[in-house]
Amino acid sequence: MTKRSLLWLTPMILLLVVRGWADDLPWEMKLPFKEATVQYELTGSEKGSETLYVKDYGKRQARLRTSTMTMMGTSQKMDTVQITDPDWIYSFDLVKKKGTKTTNPTKIYQEEYNKLSAGEKMNFEKNAKEMGTGMMGQFGGKVQQKGAKILGYDCDVTTVGGMSTVYILHGSNIPLRSETSVMGMNNVLSATKFDTSTSVPDQVFAPPAGIKPVLDQQAESMMTRMVKDTVATLAKPDGAKQMQQAGPMGMMGGAMQDSMKEQGMSPEEQKEMMRQLNEAMQQMQKTKQPAK
Repeated sequence: MTKRSLLWLTPMILLLVVRGWADDLPWEMKLPFKEATVQYELTGSEKGSETLYVKDYGKRQARLRTSTMTMMGTSQKMDTVQITDPDWIYSFDLVKKKGTKTTNPTKIYQEEYNKLSAGEKMNFEKNAKEMGTGMMGQFGGKVQQKGAKILGYDCDVTTVGGMSTVYILHGSNIPLRSETSVMGMNNVLSATKFDTSTSVPDQVFAPPAGIKPVLDQQAESMMTRMVKDTVATLAKPDGAKQMQQAGPMGMMGGAMQDSMKEQGMSPEEQKEMMRQLNEAMQQMQKTKQPAK
């Protein structure tokens, strides 16, 4: 995991988790269809196409993406595959012939949840749902249920300041459109076809031939620490209040510090990384729009 990806991914991971908790616990979501194939067009800084395959009501997913990324006048060809199953998330770079894997975070959430007492589980469930809406506000975000239609389907519209707008198929976690502006890159992902009637072949979930995925230990450690800290806090009677008071940076806390140390960052580099993250969070809060 590079410094750039750490800066970009950390708030995105938190946003996706918080958005999901506004409705269901992470491991409980079951899509309203058994399988589907979604085709996308990519425009903006990254141009190309993507195909999403879904099976077993969302338990297995595969994303195949071919594109060209242009940054500062330089173009780079990208050909990637991401495969998600109940245990792992695999990422393959077909250009570099490399692959990584991390534990599916929903598995870690459920494992930590199962360790709780009956009373702690009740606290967790109550706090998780309360935290969803509250933390979205701290990120400068809002959710409009069935706020738009794409390809004839109702979509919930999630906006985060001037940073992103995502149109998610209602009752699922499948995006049909996303508009993002991060670190000078502006990208649009638009679904052009959504098919739930055609059977999805099992072979699309097989790893690419000749590439063996290795564990991304830095990403694994950061994610595991963040999940454990979050579950432990939400298991307390006032867990949601504690997390909302801590804010986004407080949620990252020790996980961020551990990840930066594992990357061998000097104290000065760690301080600069935290400064950049703070600026990004502050910018999201400044650009937030009041809920209608």
